Amino acid sequence: MARSPIRSLALAALVATSTIGAAHAGGLEANGYNWDLLFDPGTYVGKGTVTQVTINHDITAPGLGTISTSPARTYYNVAAKADLFGASSCLVSVQNPFGSGTDRDAAYARTSRQALSERIWSNDVGLTCAYGFDVGSGVFSVIGGISAQQLNYDATIARPAPLPVGNELVTLSGSGTGWRAGIAYEVPEIALRVSAIYNAAIDYNLTGRAYGSLLPQAAANANATTPQSIEIKAQSGIAPGWLALGSVKWVDWSVLNTLTVNNAVAPITTVLNYEDGWTVSAGVGHQLTDELTVLGSLTWDKGTSRKNANGVLLNGTQTDRWGASLGAAYKPSANFELSGGVSYSLIGAGSNLQNESWNTGSVLAFSVSAKATF
Repeated sequence: MARSPIRSLALAALVATSTIGAAHAGGLEANGYNWDLLFDPGTYVGKGTVTQVTINHDITAPGLGTISTSPARTYYNVAAKADLFGASSCLVSVQNPFGSGTDRDAAYARTSRQALSERIWSNDVGLTCAYGFDVGSGVFSVIGGISAQQLNYDATIARPAPLPVGNELVTLSGSGTGWRAGIAYEVPEIALRVSAIYNAAIDYNLTGRAYGSLLPQAAANANATTPQSIEIKAQSGIAPGWLALGSVKWVDWSVLNTLTVNNAVAPITTVLNYEDGWTVSAGVGHQLTDELTVLGSLTWDKGTSRKNANGVLLNGTQTDRWGASLGAAYKPSANFELSGGVSYSLIGAGSNLQNESWNTGSVLAFSVSAKATF
């Protein structure tokens, strides 16, 4: 591609915002989608990232105390990028953009006819390519890609009355194909980049099994959609050794109203009632030395639980989230870089029409990455 090398400052800034800023955003988002390595100036680049997320967001009900909690989660992103034929580059990535988990009090779960525990996770294997050509002093790129994505759902449920009290299991999985398209404009000399990438929705027919403990095992299925999204990112050098950056993302979470597991015994329904999500972030990076770069950023994520006409949540618990992130990248050699960061977010207190309530919660995320350039 016709771009000249972008300084490591710009790349370190992208590390911090894309790996920890998005952790546990609205809806069922885990790490979200990340295609940033496509813009790396190296001819051949490989990178791996692991993010650990701890969530303190306990839900309570009158007379029952804590009725649900959110378990800790680990997310990953592994990618390799190569420049091809001088004007194009391609990225192969493996990541888990969607995921969620809930553990409920057993008595409350049975009374409210909800699962005792639920786990949702995804795996996305994608190929994304960009073709760039010179426009004025910069490079304009057209971006496109496809993904094979797998979605998994596991739940522990209570046996329906009048059967003896006990638990049964539900396990579902399915696969789908998605695509993306976007554009970008870069002026490498001033670390300027503006990009917009659209990710299409992916429809699933999940199949698997339900019951099998006391009750006979039954075939089970469910339909689900991972939502479409669009993300706009911008960054620019603002002074020698300084970079400003920001992003805006919209996710069509309103496509997820319920998840119903159909089976021969009794349908199992999780009511989500999501509305569209928005995430806005902004940050500043500073290159302290040729080897070390640091970045700080702020993020606001709009709560995705649907509200009624009076602004009261119907049955969800996802309120607005505000967060701050600190990241650093250390480059001991021209071909290797280590980076990491920490993010701390506050989840707004609230209540819903199901008589559930929660105090201000928090999300703590740690991320580490290693990158090699050839």
